[in-house]
Amino acid sequence: MTFKRNVWLFCVMYMVCLFACEETEDPTEIEPKLEETVVVQYGTVSGIVTDVGSGQPILGATVTLQGLSVTTGADGVFAFHGILYNDAHTLSVADVDYKLYNQPFALSQPRLVVEVALTPLRDPAVEVREFFDHFSDLLESLDMDNIEAIRSLFSETYVAADDPATLFGVASGIIPENYEDVIPAITQLFEEYVSLEFIFKDIEIDVTNARKMAVTLRLDINAEKGEARDLRELKAHCKFEFRREGSDWKIVYWQLFELDIRL
Repeated sequence: MTFKRNVWLFCVMYMVCLFACEETEDPTEIEPKLEETVVVQYGTVSGIVTDVGSGQPILGATVTLQGLSVTTGADGVFAFHGILYNDAHTLSVADVDYKLYNQPFALSQPRLVVEVALTPLRDPAVEVREFFDHFSDLLESLDMDNIEAIRSLFSETYVAADDPATLFGVASGIIPENYEDVIPAITQLFEEYVSLEFIFKDIEIDVTNARKMAVTLRLDINAEKGEARDLRELKAHCKFEFRREGSDWKIVYWQLFELDIRL
């Protein structure tokens, strides 16, 4: 009897353990859940801002991306680091002398180089021809009231070249030596001549950007001097260098390559 009782108890305990194990074996509780891993990637966006015509770099342009702004240096370079990979970025470039630039792009690589070429708001070639037309009108007027307007066409940093041909032109009163000399030189010119004709022709323009350019041209001056109206004829091959100051072009340099004066 004792043996049978023990066997019976053993069977009961075995069944209890078996049912208990079956109730606790839940695969969802035993095996850990797998979580999705999200990888956030960042890259660098860089480039150079240039003039669309000359390809020269532009100093002082403001480049904006994702609310961040940088200003280009003399090399025109810009760079943004830590930019999130995305298909909906927009790079904006603003400069007072150029049209606003906006370029959508996608970033999906560690480094992206963006080419930015800006278009000037105004055509420098058109502006410089208008400049010389205005310059001629002021000089030919022989009006003392226009002398200040003539000086305003020169930068305060203006200087004439120091080669022999240019120095002869300065000594002859044809061109000012520097900014301080503009008013005295033009005043003397107006006092000595009763008729002036300035013809700027064969104009060739070398534009660096919307704020800097050089111009070579032929200058013919026909004049009558004094009460006797003595005829003077001058022919010169000139070079001018211009810089934009504010919204206006200013002469910063004047050189005479050749000078032929006929009395």
